[in-house]
Amino acid sequence: MEQDKKWPKAGDRLTHKFRKKSGQVVAEVLSVDKKNGLIELRIEGQVYPSLSAAAQALSGSATNGWTYWGLKKQNPKR
Repeated sequence: MEQDKKWPKAGDRLTHKFRKKSGQVVAEVLSVDKKNGLIELRIEGQVYPSLSAAAQALSGSATNGWTYWGLKKQNPKR
């Protein structure tokens, strides 16, 4: 399962396109800590300690950051 994740590098830009409203948001990857599984992001001057923290701030609800940012394919619901 871990190999299903696509790890970004510091300096990469991640884009999320909204489905229910027009537009997108771009995040800059500040640091990557594979040992602890954390990726720090900056969005419009705000720094987030993880993919999920950034995704939750943008979506307003708990969200899997890996799928939100397109770094892991979402598993189909059974």
